[in-house]
Amino acid sequence: MLCIGVMSGTSCDGVDVALVDFGVRQKTLATHFKCYPDHLKATLHKLISEQSAELSELSQLDIRLARFYAEVVGELLASQQIHPHEVSVLGLHGQTIYHDPDHTHANTIQWGSAAMVAALTGIDTVAEFRQMDVALGGQGAPLAPAFHQHLLRLIKRPAAILNLGGIANLTVRKGQHLIGFDTGPANCLLDGWCARHLGVDLDSGGQWAAQGQVIADLLSQLLADPYFQRQPPKSTGRELFNLEWLDDMLADRQYRAVDVQRTLLALTAKSVAAALEATEVVVDEVYVCGGGVHNSALMNALSDELSVPVLSTASLGVAPDDVEAVLMAWLAWQNSQRMQTDLRAVTGAAQAHVYGVLHKSIR
Repeated sequence: MLCIGVMSGTSCDGVDVALVDFGVRQKTLATHFKCYPDHLKATLHKLISEQSAELSELSQLDIRLARFYAEVVGELLASQQIHPHEVSVLGLHGQTIYHDPDHTHANTIQWGSAAMVAALTGIDTVAEFRQMDVALGGQGAPLAPAFHQHLLRLIKRPAAILNLGGIANLTVRKGQHLIGFDTGPANCLLDGWCARHLGVDLDSGGQWAAQGQVIADLLSQLLADPYFQRQPPKSTGRELFNLEWLDDMLADRQYRAVDVQRTLLALTAKSVAAALEATEVVVDEVYVCGGGVHNSALMNALSDELSVPVLSTASLGVAPDDVEAVLMAWLAWQNSQRMQTDLRAVTGAAQAHVYGVLHKSIR
């Protein structure tokens, strides 16, 4: 059974697509990544940072994203010479533009019309994976622990899986129970600060951060944010951890930009280490996925803080850049089989349920 997963994360850099065969053994057949066009990326960053837009702009963005997602799916299928009719279902995460599960009127919004994707690709599309979880009192995030648990079954030793996307999330087994939650910022602040001061999208390999020094008092102030003291279930995003948040912490104090970058890297490493320690689970290794796995300075900092081997999920058979797209394909497959996913211990939802809403294509 061929399924496609389409994932665009909080880094807002582009879209990952994975083609997965859920046969006797799960196998990732092909993957594809495409950066958002500059104009689309600029619109997303402006909307997420300002948290306001004209209704017409929001409506058009929904369709612009959907057309882009369908285009990337088409490119992947063409590269593999696979007809859309051969694909059973497509899992579409969409781009999160707002996430507020703790409000009285709890809500989460992912943009990119699933109906339009289904119409353009000719593939049944499952989307809105987070909404029912929030409706059932959950955080709606992170969803990755459901698939991380699937990977952890391959490991005999106690282990954790850490996703370093725009936001970092951690998954561990505690006895028979699964624990998973967002630990705090990862690439969203590192990339944003780098873009502001170097004019490039990311600090490749952490080379710039490696030239700086940790600002101890600033790091302590950043770690004092109440989010880090909250008990799980918890989730976060750019609504909290953004450059405006950082600017407030800096309060016009004059630091070298490179030292702030090094401090942000330390913030990710130390908040992850503190989160793992708080679970009271002793692990033998931590497997890392997401874009942050390519930041060698961050990986070294994590290794120092965690005092255990920090490895790529490639050693578990899933490339670190593919995990979340494969997750979307897996959730869509689960939905097609009407299989419930139990994330009560992760998100705080009141009950297990079938994740996602099916949008039938016109074949």
